[in-house]
Amino acid sequence: MSAVKQCYELTKQLYVLIGSSSKVEDRLIEEVDRLILQREGILPSIQPPYTEAEQALGHQIVQWNTVIDKKLVILRDDVKREMNGMNKKKSTAKKYSNPYEHLQTDGYFYDQKK
Repeated sequence: MSAVKQCYELTKQLYVLIGSSSKVEDRLIEEVDRLILQREGILPSIQPPYTEAEQALGHQIVQWNTVIDKKLVILRDDVKREMNGMNKKKSTAKKYSNPYEHLQTDGYFYDQKK
């Protein structure tokens, strides 16, 4: 199988995987990472001259890549949002379990009568 065809198959799998997922899961992230690493390993072996069939596959790969890039940005933002939510939950739970841990002591005014 040619390198272009292998890249096409991996890009197709990535496109279908990203398109079918609606929420962030560890399995999804691991699978996307695996496919991207495999495709990255194949890219250096793609060398011209290309046949007409390989050129058609290349055009399809480029079209899928634009969609994949947009969906990966959305996936990254979802992961960031989820991580921020988890950090906020941790800090809220910690504050609830020990509410006096981070009290500020400066700014107190002591009234002394003379």
